[in-house]
Amino acid sequence: MKAAFAWSEVYATGFADVDAQHQRLVAMVNQIAAHDSVPGPEVLDALTDYAAQHFSDEEALMARSRLAPASVAEHVAQHRAFVAEVLSMRQHGAAGSDLATTQRFLASWLAFHILGTDRAMAAQIRLIEAGMDAEEAHVRSRHAQDGAAVQPLLDALASLYSVVSVRKEALAAQVAERTAELQHERNELAAVLKQVERSQSQLLQSEKMAAVGQLAAGVAHEINNPVGFVSSNIGTLSTYVQRLFEVLDAYAALKAERGSVATQARLASVLATADLDYLREDVVALIKESQDGLNRVKRIVSDLKDFSHVDEAQWQLADLNAGLESTLNVVWSELKYKAQIVRNLGELPPVPCIAAQINQVFLNLLVNAGQAIESQGTITLATRVDGGQAVVEIADTGHGIPPETLSRIFEPFYTTKPVGKGTGLGLSIAWDIVAKHDGRLSVRSKPGDGTCFELRLPLNNPNYPKESGHA
Repeated sequence: MKAAFAWSEVYATGFADVDAQHQRLVAMVNQIAAHDSVPGPEVLDALTDYAAQHFSDEEALMARSRLAPASVAEHVAQHRAFVAEVLSMRQHGAAGSDLATTQRFLASWLAFHILGTDRAMAAQIRLIEAGMDAEEAHVRSRHAQDGAAVQPLLDALASLYSVVSVRKEALAAQVAERTAELQHERNELAAVLKQVERSQSQLLQSEKMAAVGQLAAGVAHEINNPVGFVSSNIGTLSTYVQRLFEVLDAYAALKAERGSVATQARLASVLATADLDYLREDVVALIKESQDGLNRVKRIVSDLKDFSHVDEAQWQLADLNAGLESTLNVVWSELKYKAQIVRNLGELPPVPCIAAQINQVFLNLLVNAGQAIESQGTITLATRVDGGQAVVEIADTGHGIPPETLSRIFEPFYTTKPVGKGTGLGLSIAWDIVAKHDGRLSVRSKPGDGTCFELRLPLNNPNYPKESGHA
């Protein structure tokens, strides 16, 4: 391959050590030109090391010769810029340039520096040695370029501009390519986020169904109790009504027979059997008890219906106290045999949220509280306003959570329950729901002292007016 730099006497400075080092640099540049591809880091490392040594020697020469500070500063700045550029080539594989661009840069910069800066340095040293002031020598050297060196200097400068242009175009191409890559990655990320949202919705639905399945037997039992005594009451009421009809029939017969002794005796027997005073009292009680039982069934069905709408994404202003009570009714079959409920519910303003999803959080926390109590204990529900947030606390007097477990309880699929007793999604889904509401779910616990989950939701949620369209 043709040499990148042909040395000639036009490049000589007249200082033997300097010229010898220049020729060594020329040889190293030509060695790079002999490669078939962009040089490896070891070749550029060698060039950088030798150039740094040469620059150090030149700067020491300028210091000994007492050149003008401005001249020295310009000279040193070029040295530093060259080293930085070569290091950049080494780091980025010639900054994405091809071999020809790399060769042209190295050869052009060396020619420009020797012809322009180093020869001016040599001229200043000779003028100072002849007795001229350093500042004046600096100015005069700028106008004393050898005519034979002007054209090579201009050629080197033009080549450097060409290299800069090529590198600028290469950089622009890299920027465009990277921009396209980033847009592609952004599109992929958007697709992944949509998939995550779909998966999260599926997990939420799965957890909801798991919770409903877990509670189904208890809810059925809760419904069966009032339905059972209502059914029994209706049977008893039927017997009572039959007795009343018999009394009415006896009165009708008495009226027809105008009070015969036999009829009066029959009426007295019917009245004694019917026990109207007891019937009058017990019928009222039966009807009231039946109404209460039917109201219980209606309330359970209503609460279960509200809870079943967990996947609805409708923002609304919700009463968290009412939501907590409603969810408690749904999960009551899991709690009533071992937990006493203590309510410390404060006054809360309407809170912007997806109410059914917050109810899902309440249910998960209540079920966890119940499962943490082995035999008998207390679950305390507390609500309050703290600054600009609505705060809900659900505390239990269960076995507590060890510190090594506490840091992981919100991780998906992490559970300390026996196989078949938990999915490991309840608290994770609760965390995600609260995060979606710009809220915070935290926990305090100590083994043996129980656990307290604290839910905070902002009273002024920016998602509410944006998504719901309400002011």
